[in-house]
Amino acid sequence: MCGIFGLFGDAAGVAQYHSSSIEGWSEEASRLLRHRGPDGSAALACMGGRCLLGHTRLAIIDLAGGAQPIANEDETIWVILNGEIYNYIEIRERLIAKGHRFRTQSDTEVLVHLYEEKGHSLLDDLDGMFAFAIVDEKKEQLFLARDRYGEKPLYYAPLNDGGGLVFASELKALFSFPGLDHELDVSAVAQFLALGYVPAPRTHLQGVRKLMAGEALSLAAGAGPRTWRYWQPRIELDGTKPPSREAAVESVRARVLESVRLRLRSDVPIGAFLSGGVDSTCIASAIRELQPGAKFSTFCASFDDQQLDESPYARLVAEHLGTDHHEVHFSSSDFLAIFDELIDYYDEPFGDVSMFPTFAVCRAARQVCKVMLSGDGGDECFGGYSEMFGYYRWHQVRRTALASAAARRLLHFWKTDWRGVGLLGFLSKNDWQLLYPADRRDAIPSYFLPDYRGAAEQGIRELETRALEHARLAYPLSAFEATASSYLPEQIMVKVDRASMRASLECRAPFLNPDLMRFATSLPIEYHFRAGMGKAILRDALPSWVPPEIRSRQKRGFTPPLSKWLRGELKGKMERTLDGDMGKLKNVLNPLPARELFRRHLAGCDHSNALFRWLVLLRRCHEVPTN
Repeated sequence: MCGIFGLFGDAAGVAQYHSSSIEGWSEEASRLLRHRGPDGSAALACMGGRCLLGHTRLAIIDLAGGAQPIANEDETIWVILNGEIYNYIEIRERLIAKGHRFRTQSDTEVLVHLYEEKGHSLLDDLDGMFAFAIVDEKKEQLFLARDRYGEKPLYYAPLNDGGGLVFASELKALFSFPGLDHELDVSAVAQFLALGYVPAPRTHLQGVRKLMAGEALSLAAGAGPRTWRYWQPRIELDGTKPPSREAAVESVRARVLESVRLRLRSDVPIGAFLSGGVDSTCIASAIRELQPGAKFSTFCASFDDQQLDESPYARLVAEHLGTDHHEVHFSSSDFLAIFDELIDYYDEPFGDVSMFPTFAVCRAARQVCKVMLSGDGGDECFGGYSEMFGYYRWHQVRRTALASAAARRLLHFWKTDWRGVGLLGFLSKNDWQLLYPADRRDAIPSYFLPDYRGAAEQGIRELETRALEHARLAYPLSAFEATASSYLPEQIMVKVDRASMRASLECRAPFLNPDLMRFATSLPIEYHFRAGMGKAILRDALPSWVPPEIRSRQKRGFTPPLSKWLRGELKGKMERTLDGDMGKLKNVLNPLPARELFRRHLAGCDHSNALFRWLVLLRRCHEVPTN
């Protein structure tokens, strides 16, 4: 796991910058990315100074020989990689059989030789989490790519005259590049207020973009960049007869084991996050099955609020598996102590409050391990979100016009605290309304002052257009695909990547193996839902020793009690933020809607998620971004 950065352009594009300014930026970028790679750093200039490749290394595989950049045999192709190629041994063996010569034992080196064989289509062969840059000196071409599920980030910005681009693993490494456009992207700000994150390719800055999950970019000297999606999560209903439920359970179990086996490849100690939920129990159990006698460590977060605290369940699993278990307590004082630091570290506005306990657990795990396995992706594979399974048995009723109309009429006089309001709301909506909850987003443009309302509306329309791509499927299949396309790469993986790399810790997600994800989402929808719960088939795939209190647990978010804190520990910060100087946002946003939300929250309603987004936005976009 590493940090990468670089510069590529034609002679005119690079000539506008003094060599001293490029050298100064390279040193600053390396410093700012050192948390991603504290074990070493290097920078290489090539193509007559028109290309720079920089790297900071977290040594995981081939500790002695895996330093980057790495070249092919005649040093005409160079690569820098952030991430891991899990199936590198199998790829390496095939390449050696074809006559390629390797200098190292690292997973990174397979990329240059595979590129020699297959060019851009090398992406089809990779099982990994990665963002990489390959420079082909003979073709004078740059090739950037990001993994299928967006586990690793990659930002880029054009050079001033469009004669090239600059790129980096994190936005902060681009802030100091000469001439970078720091103007706010108002459409992106609207998307953040709607979602709690800024979806790729936008960032909150007009001058910077990011590769989407499963996207690649090529740039030849003298030409503009070309981007394309080489992969997207697609659920195809091809009419093929599915396996029996029993066969599907065995296939899921076998695929999980194989994915975990590949992700245990490491020359440094590996541990696992353990919440006591279905996903993390499945991964930790697979580690124990593959390594029966090995010692490995597990980590979980604990909270003062017993309704949120999962540590007793995690302890139960850890005791059975015989792991070296660690509980990391997280409190409101811990939250406040790192609040500003972590908000700023994420660079872009990011509104998932679970980033705080995630970072605390990663920081503790780094004292013991360099690599951790997680259960991320299990909800997307197996239908773990309540919106997907909550009222699954009522889907056919909901799709009848009579039931939908009756539910809408009842909702007019049904009090919000009466039982059944959730079911009535579900029955009143069609498939599109469930996939795209417009009522949560239609109000967003009204938060903006008139001059910026059009740009805000454009941002919201983009979200609707993306949702339409998945609307060809009936709900909840459409939600499976939409979640894997947006929420997973843009929120879950961003949270995990930044929190883990802030602690110089590599985090691997076995559920994001392409074959496992493809198989799981091809199964009949009824395999996933049972007894008002999701992930039914994954529950059945758990080892027989797993007790009912874990096997039948409902999903519980890894979230501190934000609603309570906004009425207590965070109340003063929220008040000062909404009543204070809004900086460059004062001419863009109207704070009155947020103040009204806060008033209603203090009166007993729960608007914590929306308020947290305002809190983050007003801090992160107050002025020109800083490091």
